[in-house]
Amino acid sequence: MKLSWFKLAVGGILAGMYVSFGFTFCCVAIGLLGNTIYGALAFPVGLFLIILCGAELYTGNTCYMFTANIERKAALWHHIKICTSAWAWNLVGSLIMVQLEYVAQIWHKRENYVHDIAHKKMSLEWHVVLVRAIFANWLVNLAVYQAVAARDVVGKAIGCWTPITTFVAIGLEHCIANMWVIPMSIYLPPTDKWPVTITWRDFVAKNLIPATIGNWIGGAIMVGALNAAFHGTQISEWKDQAYDMTVGKIVKKVEDPLDSIVDMAAPVCLNKPREQTHTHKA
Repeated sequence: MKLSWFKLAVGGILAGMYVSFGFTFCCVAIGLLGNTIYGALAFPVGLFLIILCGAELYTGNTCYMFTANIERKAALWHHIKICTSAWAWNLVGSLIMVQLEYVAQIWHKRENYVHDIAHKKMSLEWHVVLVRAIFANWLVNLAVYQAVAARDVVGKAIGCWTPITTFVAIGLEHCIANMWVIPMSIYLPPTDKWPVTITWRDFVAKNLIPATIGNWIGGAIMVGALNAAFHGTQISEWKDQAYDMTVGKIVKKVEDPLDSIVDMAAPVCLNKPREQTHTHKA
């Protein structure tokens, strides 16, 4: 929140690159070994680098900035600044990695490793991408939550690996990861298996937009807001205030007449002081 625009830019670029490293490893693992679970075990490298080395990842920022908003630790402007700058610079970092890997011919004669995953993502309908993105960032932020809570590197690794492996194995949508894999597919030449190239317009409209929205919901609402409700104080206070202004008023209007009726129906002797009895000695 106190970082300069320059540091936000550098941190965002690094995060995009780190996630790209993880997805590169994931594609190679799936392509060579032919099983998604191997890619799922490889992909968490990206988040692990972010946790240990530090960087600004859009999907993680959605959670802790929204939680800070709820707990009145940060203004809405801070949320907008941190999340939008992270998203934009994550995209820059991802595209830099696309260009570097293209020049390095990382995918020479194995273009289908990337095409298979990219085209599968592009075949999904808009609402499917949205909901899958909610689940994806829900798990990503649980991974961050666990990793931050851990005291040593081994604990942080376990905290990262279990939820991230789960989300990749299931086949969920992470907008920052997609900023690398789909543009990488666009850059690479078509193959006999995939003769049609994905367009930038389709990528943005059909995948990047719903994935970005879904990731925000998954991080901000499913982790940030719910954990603020469970562990924080502000939502409980808002709940009590809302109750007092709505249901509480109705309950009070009903209780007051009932109390009056009960008082009127009570035995008169219960409302009078007991008479003292005097005993006379003979």
